[in-house]
Amino acid sequence: MSYRFVKITSLYRDFLKHYYHLNPNIKSENYEVQLNHLMAQCFGWADYYSEHLKSLGAESYEIVANAFPLQNEWAKENGSSATGLDIVVDQLKKLKPDVVFFQDSYKFNGNFITELRAKIPSIKLIIGFCCTIFNNQYLEQFRAFDFMFVCSPLFANRFKEFGLKTYTIYHAFEESILERVKINNPYPEVDFLFVGSFIPGADGHVVRKQIVDELIASKINIEIYSNILTIKPLDLFLRGSAYIASEILKKTGLNSLAKSLPGIKKAYYLNEIPKNVENISAIKKITKPPLFGLEMFKALYHSKIGFNVHGTAAEGYAANMRLFEVTGIGSCLVTDWKKNINDLFEEDKEVVTFKTAAECTEKVKWLLDHPSEREAIAKAGQNRTLRDHNYKIRAEFMHNIICEELLSK
Repeated sequence: MSYRFVKITSLYRDFLKHYYHLNPNIKSENYEVQLNHLMAQCFGWADYYSEHLKSLGAESYEIVANAFPLQNEWAKENGSSATGLDIVVDQLKKLKPDVVFFQDSYKFNGNFITELRAKIPSIKLIIGFCCTIFNNQYLEQFRAFDFMFVCSPLFANRFKEFGLKTYTIYHAFEESILERVKINNPYPEVDFLFVGSFIPGADGHVVRKQIVDELIASKINIEIYSNILTIKPLDLFLRGSAYIASEILKKTGLNSLAKSLPGIKKAYYLNEIPKNVENISAIKKITKPPLFGLEMFKALYHSKIGFNVHGTAAEGYAANMRLFEVTGIGSCLVTDWKKNINDLFEEDKEVVTFKTAAECTEKVKWLLDHPSEREAIAKAGQNRTLRDHNYKIRAEFMHNIICEELLSK
Protein backbone atom coordinates (compact mmCIF):
# COMPACT_ATOMS: atom_id res chain seq x y z
CA MET A 1 0.00 0.00 0.00
CA SER A 2 1.36 3.40 -0.99
CA TYR A 3 0.92 6.56 1.08
CA ARG A 4 2.73 9.84 1.69
CA PHE A 5 4.36 9.88 5.14
CA VAL A 6 6.00 12.73 7.06
CA LYS A 7 7.87 12.29 10.35
CA ILE A 8 8.33 15.39 12.46
CA THR A 9 10.78 15.51 15.33
CA SER A 10 12.62 17.95 17.55
CA LEU A 11 16.22 16.94 18.16
CA TYR A 12 17.97 17.27 21.51
CA ARG A 13 18.97 20.94 21.86
CA ASP A 14 22.48 20.20 23.15
CA PHE A 15 23.11 18.00 20.13
CA LEU A 16 21.98 20.73 17.73
CA LYS A 17 24.11 23.32 19.53
CA HIS A 18 27.10 20.97 19.28
CA TYR A 19 26.35 20.15 15.63
CA TYR A 20 26.13 23.76 14.47
CA HIS A 21 29.24 24.67 16.45
CA LEU A 22 31.21 21.97 14.61
CA ASN A 23 29.60 22.67 11.22
CA PRO A 24 29.05 26.46 11.00
CA ASN A 25 29.30 26.52 7.21
CA ILE A 26 26.45 24.06 6.72
CA LYS A 27 24.00 26.92 7.24
CA SER A 28 24.96 28.37 3.85
CA GLU A 29 23.95 25.20 1.97
CA ASN A 30 20.55 24.53 0.43
CA TYR A 31 17.82 22.72 2.33
CA GLU A 32 18.40 19.28 0.85
CA VAL A 33 22.15 19.36 1.52
CA GLN A 34 21.58 20.56 5.09
CA LEU A 35 18.98 17.89 5.81
CA ASN A 36 21.09 15.05 4.41
CA HIS A 37 24.13 16.22 6.35
CA LEU A 38 22.16 16.41 9.59
CA MET A 39 20.67 12.95 9.10
CA ALA A 40 24.15 11.54 8.39
CA GLN A 41 25.14 12.34 11.98
CA CYS A 42 23.16 9.23 13.07
CA PHE A 43 21.57 11.00 16.01
CA GLY A 44 18.54 9.30 17.54
CA TRP A 45 16.28 7.81 14.87
CA ALA A 46 17.86 10.01 12.17
CA ASP A 47 15.99 9.20 8.93
CA TYR A 48 15.97 5.41 9.40
CA TYR A 49 12.20 5.04 9.45
CA SER A 50 11.74 7.20 6.37
CA GLU A 51 14.37 5.33 4.41
CA HIS A 52 13.04 1.88 5.29
CA LEU A 53 9.43 2.93 4.67
CA LYS A 54 10.46 4.02 1.17
CA SER A 55 11.54 0.45 0.45
CA LEU A 56 8.04 -0.67 1.49
CA GLY A 57 6.37 1.63 -1.03
CA ALA A 58 5.71 4.74 1.04
CA GLU A 59 6.71 8.22 -0.06
CA SER A 60 8.52 9.43 3.07
CA TYR A 61 9.85 12.76 4.31
CA GLU A 62 11.64 14.07 7.41
CA ILE A 63 11.12 17.40 9.15
CA VAL A 64 13.34 18.51 12.04
CA ALA A 65 11.18 21.20 13.60
CA ASN A 66 13.79 22.81 15.87
CA ALA A 67 16.81 22.77 13.52
CA PHE A 68 16.15 26.42 12.80
CA PRO A 69 18.93 27.13 10.26
CA LEU A 70 17.62 24.18 8.26
CA GLN A 71 13.99 25.23 8.65
CA ASN A 72 14.72 28.85 7.81
CA GLU A 73 16.40 27.71 4.62
CA TRP A 74 13.28 25.74 3.67
CA ALA A 75 11.15 28.84 4.30
CA LYS A 76 13.45 30.98 2.15
CA GLU A 77 13.50 28.47 -0.73
CA ASN A 78 9.72 28.03 -0.65
CA GLY A 79 8.61 31.63 -0.19
CA SER A 80 7.21 31.05 3.30
CA SER A 81 6.96 33.95 5.73
CA ALA A 82 6.51 31.60 8.69
CA THR A 83 9.07 31.49 11.47
CA GLY A 84 10.06 29.06 14.20
CA LEU A 85 7.85 26.03 14.70
CA ASP A 86 5.15 27.54 12.46
CA ILE A 87 7.26 26.60 9.43
CA VAL A 88 6.15 23.00 10.01
CA VAL A 89 2.57 23.88 9.02
CA ASP A 90 3.69 25.39 5.71
CA GLN A 91 5.86 22.34 5.01
CA LEU A 92 2.90 20.03 5.56
CA LYS A 93 0.66 22.20 3.38
CA LYS A 94 3.15 21.79 0.54
CA LEU A 95 3.77 18.07 1.05
CA LYS A 96 0.06 17.18 1.42
CA PRO A 97 0.76 13.98 3.37
CA ASP A 98 -1.62 11.13 4.08
CA VAL A 99 0.11 10.27 7.35
CA VAL A 100 1.92 12.56 9.80
CA PHE A 101 3.95 11.08 12.64
CA PHE A 102 4.93 13.48 15.41
CA GLN A 103 7.90 11.90 17.16
CA ASP A 104 7.83 15.09 19.21
CA SER A 105 4.37 14.96 20.76
CA TYR A 106 5.28 17.36 23.54
CA LYS A 107 5.56 20.49 21.42
CA PHE A 108 2.89 19.32 18.98
CA ASN A 109 -0.39 18.03 20.41
CA GLY A 110 -3.90 19.06 21.45
CA ASN A 111 -5.42 21.99 19.59
CA PHE A 112 -2.46 22.18 17.23
CA ILE A 113 -3.30 18.71 15.90
CA THR A 114 -7.02 19.46 15.67
CA GLU A 115 -6.33 22.66 13.72
CA LEU A 116 -3.84 20.86 11.46
CA ARG A 117 -6.54 18.47 10.26
CA ALA A 118 -8.72 21.43 9.24
CA LYS A 119 -5.87 23.18 7.44
CA ILE A 120 -4.60 20.15 5.49
CA PRO A 121 -7.46 17.95 4.24
CA SER A 122 -5.09 15.39 2.67
CA ILE A 123 -4.18 14.11 6.15
CA LYS A 124 -5.88 10.83 7.03
CA LEU A 125 -3.83 9.81 10.07
CA ILE A 126 -1.94 11.80 12.68
CA ILE A 127 0.20 9.67 14.98
CA GLY A 128 1.86 10.67 18.25
CA PHE A 129 4.78 9.18 20.17
CA CYS A 130 5.74 8.96 23.84
CA CYS A 131 8.85 7.49 25.45
CA THR A 132 9.47 9.66 28.48
CA ILE A 133 7.84 11.29 31.48
CA PHE A 134 4.16 12.15 31.08
CA ASN A 135 1.23 13.11 33.28
CA ASN A 136 -2.55 13.45 32.95
CA GLN A 137 -2.20 16.89 31.38
CA TYR A 138 -0.16 15.39 28.54
CA LEU A 139 -2.54 12.45 28.17
CA GLU A 140 -5.44 14.85 27.62
CA GLN A 141 -3.47 16.58 24.86
CA PHE A 142 -2.60 13.22 23.27
CA ARG A 143 -6.31 12.50 22.67
CA ALA A 144 -6.03 14.60 19.52
CA PHE A 145 -3.95 11.88 17.79
CA ASP A 146 -5.52 8.96 15.95
CA PHE A 147 -3.25 6.71 17.97
CA MET A 148 0.06 6.71 19.81
CA PHE A 149 3.26 4.75 19.40
CA VAL A 150 5.05 4.16 22.71
CA CYS A 151 8.41 2.55 23.46
CA SER A 152 7.41 0.55 26.53
CA PRO A 153 4.61 -1.77 27.69
CA LEU A 154 4.42 0.45 30.79
CA PHE A 155 3.30 3.41 28.71
CA ALA A 156 1.01 1.22 26.61
CA ASN A 157 -0.82 -0.01 29.72
CA ARG A 158 -1.19 3.49 31.18
CA PHE A 159 -2.35 4.99 27.90
CA LYS A 160 -4.92 2.27 27.29
CA GLU A 161 -6.31 2.79 30.81
CA PHE A 162 -6.77 6.42 29.82
CA GLY A 163 -8.65 5.40 26.67
CA LEU A 164 -5.89 6.13 24.15
CA LYS A 165 -5.32 3.78 21.23
CA THR A 166 -1.72 2.65 21.51
CA TYR A 167 0.90 0.41 19.89
CA THR A 168 4.24 -0.50 21.45
CA ILE A 169 7.26 -0.09 19.18
CA TYR A 170 10.65 -0.58 20.81
CA HIS A 171 13.73 1.37 19.81
CA ALA A 172 16.22 -0.27 17.45
CA PHE A 173 19.68 -0.23 15.86
CA GLU A 174 20.64 0.74 12.31
CA GLU A 175 23.03 -1.86 10.88
CA SER A 176 24.52 0.53 8.31
CA ILE A 177 26.31 2.31 11.18
CA LEU A 178 28.68 -0.63 11.64
CA GLU A 179 30.85 0.17 8.63
CA ARG A 180 30.94 3.88 9.41
CA VAL A 181 32.32 3.51 12.96
CA LYS A 182 35.50 1.91 11.62
CA ILE A 183 36.41 5.00 9.57
CA ASN A 184 38.52 7.71 11.26
CA ASN A 185 37.77 6.36 14.72
CA PRO A 186 39.99 8.20 17.26
CA TYR A 187 38.63 6.58 20.42
CA PRO A 188 40.87 4.22 22.43
CA GLU A 189 39.80 0.84 23.75
CA VAL A 190 38.25 1.22 27.21
CA ASP A 191 37.06 -1.26 29.82
CA PHE A 192 33.75 0.28 30.76
CA LEU A 193 31.85 3.09 29.03
CA PHE A 194 28.78 5.12 29.84
CA VAL A 195 27.42 7.71 27.41
CA GLY A 196 24.31 9.46 28.69
CA SER A 197 22.82 12.06 30.99
CA PHE A 198 22.34 12.65 34.69
CA ILE A 199 18.97 14.37 35.04
CA PRO A 200 17.77 15.39 38.52
CA GLY A 201 14.42 14.68 40.14
CA ALA A 202 12.29 11.72 41.11
CA ASP A 203 11.61 10.89 37.45
CA GLY A 204 15.24 11.31 36.43
CA HIS A 205 18.47 9.40 37.03
CA VAL A 206 18.79 9.11 40.81
CA VAL A 207 19.45 5.35 40.69
CA ARG A 208 21.88 5.79 37.78
CA LYS A 209 23.95 8.19 39.86
CA GLN A 210 23.98 5.86 42.87
CA ILE A 211 25.25 2.92 40.82
CA VAL A 212 27.90 4.96 39.00
CA ASP A 213 29.11 6.26 42.38
CA GLU A 214 29.51 2.64 43.53
CA LEU A 215 31.43 1.70 40.36
CA ILE A 216 33.79 4.66 40.79
CA ALA A 217 34.38 3.79 44.44
CA SER A 218 35.21 0.20 43.40
CA LYS A 219 38.11 1.50 41.28
CA ILE A 220 36.68 0.14 38.03
CA ASN A 221 38.30 1.83 35.04
CA ILE A 222 35.22 3.73 33.91
CA GLU A 223 34.88 6.28 31.09
CA ILE A 224 31.93 8.67 31.16
CA TYR A 225 30.77 11.05 28.44
CA SER A 226 27.85 12.96 29.87
CA ASN A 227 25.72 16.04 30.12
CA ILE A 228 25.23 16.65 33.84
CA LEU A 229 22.27 18.98 34.08
CA THR A 230 22.80 21.75 36.60
CA ILE A 231 20.57 24.78 37.00
CA LYS A 232 21.92 28.13 38.22
CA PRO A 233 20.48 29.24 41.60
CA LEU A 234 18.44 32.13 40.17
CA ASP A 235 17.05 29.95 37.35
CA LEU A 236 16.25 27.23 39.89
CA PHE A 237 14.32 29.73 42.01
CA LEU A 238 12.40 31.06 38.99
CA ARG A 239 11.54 27.56 37.74
CA GLY A 240 10.42 26.53 41.22
CA SER A 241 8.24 29.62 41.49
CA ALA A 242 6.70 28.91 38.08
CA TYR A 243 5.97 25.33 39.12
CA ILE A 244 4.24 26.45 42.34
CA ALA A 245 2.20 29.07 40.47
CA SER A 246 1.18 26.53 37.84
CA GLU A 247 0.08 24.02 40.49
CA ILE A 248 -2.04 26.69 42.23
CA LEU A 249 -3.75 27.62 38.95
CA LYS A 250 -4.44 23.95 38.14
CA LYS A 251 -5.93 23.29 41.57
CA THR A 252 -8.28 26.26 41.16
CA GLY A 253 -9.44 25.02 37.75
CA LEU A 254 -7.51 27.61 35.72
CA ASN A 255 -5.68 25.10 33.52
CA SER A 256 -5.99 27.17 30.35
CA LEU A 257 -4.44 30.16 32.09
CA ALA A 258 -1.58 28.02 33.45
CA LYS A 259 -0.87 26.77 29.91
CA SER A 260 -0.80 30.24 28.39
CA LEU A 261 0.94 32.58 30.84
CA PRO A 262 4.55 33.43 29.89
CA GLY A 263 6.97 32.20 32.51
CA ILE A 264 4.49 29.65 33.84
CA LYS A 265 3.37 27.62 30.84
CA LYS A 266 6.63 25.63 30.64
CA ALA A 267 6.02 24.42 34.21
CA TYR A 268 2.48 23.22 33.43
CA TYR A 269 3.56 19.68 32.50
CA LEU A 270 6.17 19.15 35.22
CA ASN A 271 5.59 16.32 37.71
CA GLU A 272 7.66 17.87 40.52
CA ILE A 273 9.49 21.04 41.49
CA PRO A 274 12.79 21.46 39.57
CA LYS A 275 15.99 20.54 41.43
CA ASN A 276 19.65 19.83 40.77
CA VAL A 277 21.45 16.51 40.98
CA GLU A 278 22.92 16.22 44.47
CA ASN A 279 26.49 15.24 45.40
CA ILE A 280 27.64 14.81 41.80
CA SER A 281 31.28 15.81 42.35
CA ALA A 282 32.80 12.30 42.07
CA ILE A 283 31.12 11.76 38.70
CA LYS A 284 31.94 15.26 37.46
CA LYS A 285 35.62 14.71 38.21
CA ILE A 286 35.98 11.97 35.57
CA THR A 287 33.28 13.02 33.11
CA LYS A 288 34.14 14.15 29.59
CA PRO A 289 31.87 16.27 27.35
CA PRO A 290 28.90 14.40 25.89
CA LEU A 291 29.09 12.49 22.62
CA PHE A 292 26.30 12.42 20.07
CA GLY A 293 25.31 10.28 17.12
CA LEU A 294 28.14 8.75 15.11
CA GLU A 295 30.81 9.90 17.58
CA MET A 296 28.99 8.11 20.37
CA PHE A 297 28.85 4.91 18.31
CA LYS A 298 32.58 5.18 17.55
CA ALA A 299 33.37 5.37 21.27
CA LEU A 300 31.03 2.45 22.05
CA TYR A 301 32.65 0.39 19.30
CA HIS A 302 35.93 0.44 21.24
CA SER A 303 34.40 -0.32 24.66
CA LYS A 304 34.58 -3.76 26.25
CA ILE A 305 31.47 -3.07 28.32
CA GLY A 306 28.67 -0.61 27.64
CA PHE A 307 26.62 0.46 30.65
CA ASN A 308 22.90 1.17 30.92
CA VAL A 309 20.57 2.22 33.73
CA HIS A 310 17.05 3.35 32.94
CA GLY A 311 15.57 6.54 34.32
CA THR A 312 13.15 6.20 37.20
CA ALA A 313 10.20 6.89 34.88
CA ALA A 314 10.80 3.55 33.13
CA GLU A 315 9.71 1.77 36.33
CA GLY A 316 9.80 -2.02 35.80
CA TYR A 317 10.28 -2.08 32.03
CA ALA A 318 13.34 -2.10 29.77
CA ALA A 319 12.80 0.32 26.92
CA ASN A 320 15.52 2.88 26.27
CA MET A 321 17.65 3.30 23.14
CA ARG A 322 20.92 2.38 24.85
CA LEU A 323 19.85 -1.30 25.03
CA PHE A 324 20.04 -1.52 21.25
CA GLU A 325 22.85 0.97 20.66
CA VAL A 326 25.31 -0.90 22.88
CA THR A 327 24.39 -4.40 21.73
CA GLY A 328 24.12 -3.38 18.10
CA ILE A 329 27.60 -1.89 18.04
CA GLY A 330 29.05 -5.08 19.55
CA SER A 331 29.88 -4.05 23.10
CA CYS A 332 28.88 -6.23 26.07
CA LEU A 333 25.79 -4.64 27.60
CA VAL A 334 25.46 -4.46 31.39
CA THR A 335 21.98 -3.18 32.19
CA ASP A 336 19.55 -2.94 35.09
CA TRP A 337 17.13 -5.87 35.36
CA LYS A 338 13.58 -5.25 34.18
CA LYS A 339 10.58 -7.57 34.07
CA ASN A 340 10.46 -7.61 30.26
CA ILE A 341 14.19 -7.95 29.59
CA ASN A 342 13.79 -11.55 28.43
CA ASP A 343 11.31 -10.41 25.80
CA LEU A 344 14.24 -8.54 24.24
CA PHE A 345 17.42 -10.43 25.19
CA GLU A 346 18.39 -13.63 26.96
CA GLU A 347 19.84 -12.72 30.34
CA ASP A 348 23.51 -13.46 30.96
CA LYS A 349 23.84 -14.93 27.46
CA GLU A 350 23.08 -11.91 25.25
CA VAL A 351 23.20 -9.16 27.91
CA VAL A 352 24.21 -9.04 31.58
CA THR A 353 21.69 -7.74 34.12
CA PHE A 354 21.89 -6.56 37.72
CA LYS A 355 19.44 -5.59 40.44
CA THR A 356 21.73 -3.78 42.89
CA ALA A 357 24.83 -1.62 42.75
CA ALA A 358 26.84 -4.36 44.47
CA GLU A 359 25.72 -6.97 41.93
CA CYS A 360 26.57 -4.61 39.08
CA THR A 361 30.09 -4.05 40.43
CA GLU A 362 30.62 -7.77 40.96
CA LYS A 363 29.49 -8.69 37.43
CA VAL A 364 31.52 -5.94 35.79
CA LYS A 365 34.67 -7.11 37.54
CA TRP A 366 33.96 -10.71 36.52
CA LEU A 367 33.43 -9.74 32.88
CA LEU A 368 36.68 -7.79 32.79
CA ASP A 369 38.50 -10.78 34.28
CA HIS A 370 36.94 -13.22 31.78
CA PRO A 371 37.44 -11.74 28.28
CA SER A 372 36.36 -14.85 26.34
CA GLU A 373 33.04 -15.09 28.14
CA ARG A 374 32.50 -11.33 27.86
CA GLU A 375 33.19 -11.34 24.12
CA ALA A 376 30.81 -14.28 23.62
CA ILE A 377 28.01 -12.38 25.38
CA ALA A 378 28.75 -9.25 23.34
CA LYS A 379 28.63 -11.21 20.07
CA ALA A 380 25.40 -12.99 21.02
CA GLY A 381 23.82 -9.66 22.01
CA GLN A 382 24.86 -8.08 18.73
CA ASN A 383 23.49 -11.01 16.72
CA ARG A 384 20.17 -10.73 18.54
CA THR A 385 19.88 -7.00 17.91
CA LEU A 386 20.85 -7.26 14.23
CA ARG A 387 18.31 -10.06 13.78
CA ASP A 388 15.35 -8.86 15.88
CA HIS A 389 15.84 -5.22 16.81
CA ASN A 390 16.81 -3.40 13.62
CA TYR A 391 15.06 -0.42 12.04
CA LYS A 392 14.03 -2.42 8.98
CA ILE A 393 11.92 -4.71 11.17
CA ARG A 394 10.54 -1.80 13.17
CA ALA A 395 9.62 0.04 9.95
CA GLU A 396 7.79 -3.04 8.66
CA PHE A 397 5.83 -3.18 11.92
CA MET A 398 4.99 0.52 11.64
CA HIS A 399 4.05 0.18 7.97
CA ASN A 400 1.63 -2.68 8.65
CA ILE A 401 -0.12 -0.72 11.40
CA ILE A 402 -0.39 2.39 9.22
CA CYS A 403 -1.86 0.35 6.36
CA GLU A 404 -4.42 -1.28 8.66
CA GLU A 405 -5.40 2.08 10.11
CA LEU A 406 -5.72 3.69 6.67
CA LEU A 407 -7.90 0.84 5.42
CA SER A 408 -10.19 1.27 8.44
CA LYS A 409 -10.77 4.94 7.67
